[in-house]
Amino acid sequence: MDYLLRRLVKAATRRGMRGEHWAWFALAAGAFALQRARRHEDPVVYSRRVTAGDRLLISIRSPESQPVDDPLPG
Repeated sequence: MDYLLRRLVKAATRRGMRGEHWAWFALAAGAFALQRARRHEDPVVYSRRVTAGDRLLISIRSPESQPVDDPLPG
């Protein structure tokens, strides 16, 4: 699906640039927006270098739960 959307964006942009019809630009913009919306990239929430002897605790809590103090300070 991503391949087809990428090809559609390229082809519609080319046709729009050649002056065939303004609707090609609208089609290219729509396909580009759909392509961006389909990406499932989660943003990086936390990043830290882990060395030998370090501990890393990962826990998943529901949004309704009460906040808890950090069990591993530092």
